[in-house]
Amino acid sequence: MASKWKIGVLLLAVVALMSGCLGEKPVLDQLEEGKGKIKVIHYSEESFYSDYGNYFNIKYPDIEFEVISYKELAAKQGEGESFDFDAELEKFIEKNKPDVMMLNGKQFEKFAQNGKLYGLDQIISQEKFDLEGYMPGLVDLLRSKGNGTLYGLAPAFYTDVMYYNRDLFKEHNIEPPRNKMSWQEVIDLSKRFTGIGSGDNKIYGFYKSYGDVQFIVNNIASSAGLNLFDTKGEKLLINSDGWKKAIKMATDAVRDKSIAIPSPEESQTGWGEAFYQGKAAMVIEGTWFAQQIKNRPLYDKKFKEINWDIVTAPIDPSSPDESSDVNLTDIYAIAADSPNKRAAWEFVKFVNGPEIAKAAGRTVSGRIPTRKDYFKEIEGRSTEPFFLLKPKLGTSYSGFWGNYNVPDTFNKNFNPLVEESLKAIVDNKKTVEEAVAELEAKGQQLLDKAHQEQKAKSKDKK
Repeated sequence: MASKWKIGVLLLAVVALMSGCLGEKPVLDQLEEGKGKIKVIHYSEESFYSDYGNYFNIKYPDIEFEVISYKELAAKQGEGESFDFDAELEKFIEKNKPDVMMLNGKQFEKFAQNGKLYGLDQIISQEKFDLEGYMPGLVDLLRSKGNGTLYGLAPAFYTDVMYYNRDLFKEHNIEPPRNKMSWQEVIDLSKRFTGIGSGDNKIYGFYKSYGDVQFIVNNIASSAGLNLFDTKGEKLLINSDGWKKAIKMATDAVRDKSIAIPSPEESQTGWGEAFYQGKAAMVIEGTWFAQQIKNRPLYDKKFKEINWDIVTAPIDPSSPDESSDVNLTDIYAIAADSPNKRAAWEFVKFVNGPEIAKAAGRTVSGRIPTRKDYFKEIEGRSTEPFFLLKPKLGTSYSGFWGNYNVPDTFNKNFNPLVEESLKAIVDNKKTVEEAVAELEAKGQQLLDKAHQEQKAKSKDKK
C-alpha cells in the first residue's frame, strides 16, 4: 500500500513538472517570425510615426502599419452643423476595420460598453504586464468605463496645477498655497493681495490670463464634478444648489477682483503676462507653463526670473483626494473583431510601456506620462502635484462644455445667454436665483429645439 502511495505522489510530481515546463496556453498566438500588419487609427500618419511608429519599428522592424487618419472625419465635420460625430465615427471604423483605435474617454466608454473592444485582462495577467506603475486611480477609471473590464490603456494624460510666485508670498508675509485647497480657500488667499501696488505695479492674487467669468464658473463646476445635463443630454440641470454655489462663488470673486480676468483690450496688450512679470501670485496652467516661465526672460528683458513652485489645482472639499480635471484623450484599444490581435497587443503594450514613458518624461509638451516614475521633476520642482489626486470616476460631462449628446446648435445659442446672465450678476443687476431660473427656462427651450432639429435632419438624410 505504501509503495502505491509513493508511486501516486511521484506521478503527481511528474505531471506538475510537465505543466510547469509546457506552461499555460498563450491567450494570443505568438507572432510568426516577428512579422505582422496593423491598421491604426490616429490623428495623422505624420503624428503617428513621430509619436510611436518609428520607435516601435526599431523593436519590431517586420511589423507594418497602415495608418488611418482622423483628418477625413475632421474635414466632414466642418461641412455642416448637423454633423453627428459619434455616428460618423462608428461608420468610419466599420468602413476601415482598424486593429488599434486611439479614442478619447467618451468614445472609449461607448465602444467598450457596446462590445466593440477586446478585453485586455487575460493577456495582461498572463504576461504580467505592470499596471502598478500607473498614476493612482487611472486603471480604475479605465475599468469603470468598461463596466469592470479593462479594454484599453492610456500612455499620457492632461491636467493642470497651480503655479505660484514664492517671492511675492514671502515679501508680503502671506502663507503660500498648499496642495488640496478648495476654490474658496484659493479665493480667500488671493484676497490677501488686495490693495498691494497700483497702476502698472498692481499685484494680483489669483489671475486668469484668458477667458471671462464663464470660464471661472466652469472651472469651479468642473472641480466639483457638476453636470450641466442629464446623461442623455436632454435635460438642463443648472437650477441646482451646486451650480448656484459655483456661479455665486465665481461672480463674487470677479466682482471684488479676488479672481482677476482681463478685459478684451487688456488681453491684446499683454496683460495676461502678469505672472511672467512678477505681478501675479497664482495662476492655473499645465506642464507647458514651466517652460514658458524659464524661457521668457531669455528673449525679452522686461520679464524677470521667477522663483516659482506648484501645488494641486483646487479640489472639491467633499472629495479632496480626487480630481475631475484628469483628461484622457489618447486611449489605445484593440478592436474586438481584429484578426491581428497579437501584433495589435504588442503595439498597445509598447505604447504604454516604460520605454515610451521614459522618453515622454524628458520633454514638456503638455502631455504627462501616466507612468509616474518617469516624470519626477519639472525644471527642478517635484511633479508630485500632477499625480497627487486620483481621477474622479463618473465625471465625463462635468462643466459647461462636455456632453457629446448635446447638439452643437444648442451650445452656440446658449453660451451668449450664459455670458449675458453672468455679467448681470457681476454688475448686481440680477441675483443668482433670478439668473439661474431664467437660464433654466430659456436653456431648456433651446435644448428641446436643438434635439428636434437634429432628429428632423436625420430623417431627411434617410
